[in-house]
Amino acid sequence: MTSPPEVSWKLVVKGLKSKMIGDRKSAIQAVLSEVTGDAVPVRRARKFLLTMVVDALAGRPRSVDVHGEGVVIIMAADDFLEVLCDPPPTLAQVLGRDMTSDGRA
Repeated sequence: MTSPPEVSWKLVVKGLKSKMIGDRKSAIQAVLSEVTGDAVPVRRARKFLLTMVVDALAGRPRSVDVHGEGVVIIMAADDFLEVLCDPPPTLAQVLGRDMTSDGRA
């Protein structure tokens, strides 16, 4: 048995962005927290900034805790624009399937 394809975090966020749910902000924050992992304190992040930026460019955003005042997410601009501007995913995209022109999987 094959494992189901991994759903892109960007598709999940775009889907949540368009849903009418009670606490959409918390749901999106939970997805981003899962993707970025634990926030690294800013002092430690300075040592690993290049690695964190390369990870972000590869589609894996990272988070930095700035002295307990808040968390900053390092994300590629293309990923950020895709999440903000692209339309919500289709069901086929969410399921990871390529649909043919006649609508069959």
